[in-house]
Amino acid sequence: MRAVLIVLALLVAAKVWTQDRMYREAAGEALLAAYKLHAVSACAGRPQTDARGMPIAVGSVNWKSAETAEVLIGNPRLSVPIWQMEHPLWNARYKNPIVRLTVGERFSRLACDYDVMAGSAELLVL
Repeated sequence: MRAVLIVLALLVAAKVWTQDRMYREAAGEALLAAYKLHAVSACAGRPQTDARGMPIAVGSVNWKSAETAEVLIGNPRLSVPIWQMEHPLWNARYKNPIVRLTVGERFSRLACDYDVMAGSAELLVL
């Protein structure tokens, strides 16, 4: 009887994990399809400087031909502890979707993070 319960618990865990992965993949593809063009235009319209105002790219970057485009949840560069749910930046840190476009070679990769909720873009050197 114990073996049957263990097998059933494993089957339930596999079902929940599979449904979660399928949901996350479908939601990510839908967000990417809906907001990739917005991200490209926001990244192209932004000055090619980092947060300190230093230039990070020589010439213009063609964000339309980004090598990778992915959806991230939350902005990991914001310093907000997870337990401070009343913090004004909590949603931006842990909840808001980010579309990341990446261009460049292996050792000089440039990324642009487009915050879907704020409608703003930020350039990064990876």
